[in-house]
Amino acid sequence: MPLHVIYGDDDFTASEALIALKAALDTDGSLAANTSVLTGRGLTPSTLLQHAAALPFLAPSRLVVVEGLVTALGGRRGSADTWQPLLDFVPQMPETNHVVLLEPPPKAGDRDAVGSHALVTALKRMPNVTVTQCAALKPWRSRDGGPSEVEAWTERRARTRGIAIERAGVGLLADLAGTNLRMIATELEKLAAYTGGRPITAADVEALTPLAREESMFELVDAVIEGRASQALVMLRRVLEETSETPIAVMNRVARQVRNLVRATELIEARASEQTIGEATGARGFPLTKLLRQARATSRSAAEAALRAVEAADTEIKTGKRTDTLALELLVVHLASLAAPARGARR
Repeated sequence: MPLHVIYGDDDFTASEALIALKAALDTDGSLAANTSVLTGRGLTPSTLLQHAAALPFLAPSRLVVVEGLVTALGGRRGSADTWQPLLDFVPQMPETNHVVLLEPPPKAGDRDAVGSHALVTALKRMPNVTVTQCAALKPWRSRDGGPSEVEAWTERRARTRGIAIERAGVGLLADLAGTNLRMIATELEKLAAYTGGRPITAADVEALTPLAREESMFELVDAVIEGRASQALVMLRRVLEETSETPIAVMNRVARQVRNLVRATELIEARASEQTIGEATGARGFPLTKLLRQARATSRSAAEAALRAVEAADTEIKTGKRTDTLALELLVVHLASLAAPARGARR
């Protein structure tokens, strides 16, 4: 197919699709010298056609990659008419030449309008055009307990790369990474090098994956939310002593979690779906599961009081009233004291 449209929410899948196309075209190692990369913003039809019509030099294929053309056009009226020369040219493109319209994922909160754009709609009707949508995978497991789409992808990725990984390791890695397929792919390669050919276990994932540090933070916030002040202090000191986290960094992460907690309790009161809560807080997979559990264990008023306490502790540090470590320790105790009566009220 001479023209390809690659778009969607997952940029890693999109980049993999482009890599696969390049591998298929580069039969003799000459494709790099016969590849042009153009920026979509400001690009004119005549410039694109000039590149698309040029025959490959001493090679079987030529590739033209256009980055973000449809995204740059947006909803501009008449854009499809402006690009009619491209539509007229596609049916007569040389079989040796391939044009890729590579679109970036939409910004957070924006709707993906590439697939429904007038130019893409017109291109879809042509026989020598292929359109690939790289949708983000769902991190939620099926009701019957089957693997999530992310877990299934992780297993396939490991299998195609010749990496052995136990089911528990797949589940933990998918939970920790959420829908970040690029991170999963990177961690699989690192874990495979670490294990030296033996199957990757959940313990390996916990030991080697930086994402596992998130779990320690969730355990700390769990203890705070559940009113377990003494355990929270022990966990806090462990985080500060055993990781590279500074008191300010921990404070910022606790603040972020408390803000998400406030938002989640608001949405739970409004009977919002788990997917809506995930989109509002940016949490996916394992972080979303933990956040929902924490939100259901407290009340909105307690969550809001916790946020005010975080802001007060931040002010104490910035004004020099307390050291960062002392302010953080007192904050943990204060948050736990707020949580205990709130949990009692929810029972």
